[in-house]
Amino acid sequence: MLEIGPGHGALTEHLLERAVELTAVEIDEQCVEFLQQKFQGRENFHIENIDFLKFDLQAFLDAHEKPWVTGNLPYNVSTAIIAGLMPKLHLTKGFMGMVQLEVAERICASPCSSNYGSLSVLVSAYADTQILRKIGPEHFTPRPNVDSATMLLTPKADALQAPEGFFDFVRAAFTQKRKTLANSFGRAYDKKKIQEAIELLDYPTTVRAEELSPAQFLEFYKVIVG
Repeated sequence: MLEIGPGHGALTEHLLERAVELTAVEIDEQCVEFLQQKFQGRENFHIENIDFLKFDLQAFLDAHEKPWVTGNLPYNVSTAIIAGLMPKLHLTKGFMGMVQLEVAERICASPCSSNYGSLSVLVSAYADTQILRKIGPEHFTPRPNVDSATMLLTPKADALQAPEGFFDFVRAAFTQKRKTLANSFGRAYDKKKIQEAIELLDYPTTVRAEELSPAQFLEFYKVIVG
């Protein structure tokens, strides 16, 4: 199992008690020293002192067959961590962990909902998503100003085969989310090509980015780039 950001090891201790072989990745040197002392002698505990965004995830996955990934993700980098994990999610059993509720709602959002955006498209291209539990700030010390949620992301059997540049295209489509798709890209893509693709795919002229599923976005992208 791979744990991201163990902090002072509350979750880590619970996992180690189940005899799980666990590698923790922690950026804070003081936390690393604390955990090394706390779990001294635990042969199933390993820790890496590095920013997870710089951690060699592929090397870890090459050496560990289908691990679970978990963690109470730091709010300021949770979206970057999840986005980086998605293309390799099929090499894991999945991710189960905690993020800010707002982030979880964006990750797990469906098309045509208010929270649906480029992050939703990215994650749902690779994973089946589920919010397991909402957690209020009263459960934490110090008390945060936001609600949290635990969520489950499991690899899709039919994950989208996204070409290079696809998710940049999706992000561009959501830059002006309230506008119709023909007008939401700004100057990032040729407006005439966008309009022709909408017509070719028989989408309504009023269609917005938030109405397209990942598969529809991919179809749209392939028409635009040829």
